[in-house]
Amino acid sequence: MARLPKRPKLPDVRALPGAGVVGKGAGALGKAASRLPHPPTIPLPGPLARASAGARTRARRAGVKILTTGSGIPVVRPVAELGMRLMFDNLSGRWEAIREDPQYREGFRECLSYLPHGFRPRRVLDAACGTGQATSVLIERWPGVRVFGTDISPKMVQAATELVPEAAFQVASVHKLPFADGEFDLVTALDGVIDLAEMLRVLHRKGRLLIVYSREGTTPVSRDLDELATEAFAIGAFADAHTETRSHALVVRHRR
Repeated sequence: MARLPKRPKLPDVRALPGAGVVGKGAGALGKAASRLPHPPTIPLPGPLARASAGARTRARRAGVKILTTGSGIPVVRPVAELGMRLMFDNLSGRWEAIREDPQYREGFRECLSYLPHGFRPRRVLDAACGTGQATSVLIERWPGVRVFGTDISPKMVQAATELVPEAAFQVASVHKLPFADGEFDLVTALDGVIDLAEMLRVLHRKGRLLIVYSREGTTPVSRDLDELATEAFAIGAFADAHTETRSHALVVRHRR
């Protein structure tokens, strides 16, 4: 039988500095610790700090991509949606700063021109609404129209409610929208997770579904428009892709 190595000899704690405070309680220990010199704070060099921020951005985008893909697979959807809820809850306080570039709102506004001429919905749903950036544009475009928003993140919904009080928001998965069949004349999604079948379920037979991807379709949640159009046709809908503007869009309608 192999012999076990000898246990290393530990130092006598009574000989260590500050050992006298042991047994006198946490208060004495805290006072002793407070007398120790603090190491100086060394700021990161500028390039390193910027690289760190860039790495965090890339990690966030990769995480969103993975979770978005996972949410489309029923067997892993609960885990993926939990991850998305936690991630976007954490990002909610910084989301407006992350998406401060005007092109997000302006790009969505431009894509509204792809809807039929004279189109005026009575009820609108902004799915995966985030903090309500697209929701606010919809209210500006059609004052007085009833606009609803849903998002998987409770903190995103809370922020949207504060930023866009004219709309009604609630927490919901895009894969299970809490609305009746055909309830909306317009359903929109700006850089959000897509479930075509569920979004078309709540869309009126004469309504339109508008999917918009910012930055020429390069956001982490963006999907290929041709693939989405093919998927829409397979479930009984027509789809028109638009890539003329800085934000790409897909307009979907029921075939009958």
